[in-house]
Amino acid sequence: MDPNRISLLSFLITFQLLFVGIFLITHKKGNRRNNILLGTIFILIAWNMGDLTLQMNGVVFKWRFLQHIDDGFILLYGPFFYLYARGVIFRDFRLSSKNLLHLIPYLLLTISLLPSGKFTPGTSEEILQNDLPWQFYSISAFMYAHFFVYLGLTYKSLWEYREIIKNKYSQIDQINLDWLSFSLNAFGLITLISMIHNFIALAENVYVFMISLVILLLFIFYFVNRIILKALRQPEIFAGISQNETAKYLGSNLTPGQIDEYRKQLLALLKTDKPFLNPQVSLSDLSEKLAISTKHLSQVINQSFNKSFFDFINTYRVQEVQQILKESRDDKLTVLEAMYEAGFNSKSSFNTAFKKETGQTPTEFRKTIS
Repeated sequence: MDPNRISLLSFLITFQLLFVGIFLITHKKGNRRNNILLGTIFILIAWNMGDLTLQMNGVVFKWRFLQHIDDGFILLYGPFFYLYARGVIFRDFRLSSKNLLHLIPYLLLTISLLPSGKFTPGTSEEILQNDLPWQFYSISAFMYAHFFVYLGLTYKSLWEYREIIKNKYSQIDQINLDWLSFSLNAFGLITLISMIHNFIALAENVYVFMISLVILLLFIFYFVNRIILKALRQPEIFAGISQNETAKYLGSNLTPGQIDEYRKQLLALLKTDKPFLNPQVSLSDLSEKLAISTKHLSQVINQSFNKSFFDFINTYRVQEVQQILKESRDDKLTVLEAMYEAGFNSKSSFNTAFKKETGQTPTEFRKTIS
């Protein structure tokens, strides 16, 4: 494997990361705070990649500060990505002085490395040949564990967000932040590959070391191009949720009798008006019709039917599709037409909901009634 080609690829990816990072930081459209956080992540990765590329080519910084400043960048990736995700998810999220506490592990590690000058061995050959002390293993394990803890916290925030929107909206395909989920998966996989790559270096196998490096470079290249496009294309019509919405039914004073009464009113509304036929119907729409607060209505649906608002409405839509297909005398009526007529506007959501409710695909159900 030609080291020169690997170095060229690494330089190109480093330049792309740096360019995208600067673009995001200076980009004035959209959410400036989120753009700056994401841009900073890309610049940090660019610094790491550039430093590694220089080491592979025998170039090592003489200034100890520059030599060690990026050794602990992995301690920044987790916090920055966590804060970025919180900024995307919660519309009332604000950066504060408390967030500086996230930087403490990185600062402590960097300061501790400056006097020693032993953490960065030098060129790639020296990396493979160096007999690293046990402290190296301990520090590396801590850094990767630190990152994955933050990754877990970010997943938790995303999960909470999805639970909330499922209790508020009947269509979530455009706001479920699939691109952010992909970003988390991709960033986690990049870190895992990086971890394997770093520990392969300890095995003194140059060929395997280079293979893992190429895989890492190609995946970073894919990550940058895929994620940036998705992040910048995120629709602006939905501004996230409020942080206090994660406190579910806190302080609710509904009695069992009130819950039962609201349940009856809700069922009557669904039977007579069929609001689920509106693809954009939301929890607030129904609460307005019933003169019930959204918080109480959500509690009624969750506790009476053991479903989120999203699943509850889709249950009625699936039943409507079944009814349309059974009663239709038009042989040319397609399942897709019935889907739209019942209030669905996403084929993937429809197929998932139909299979969940009936245990059959729409096509299989169509055959049983033919």
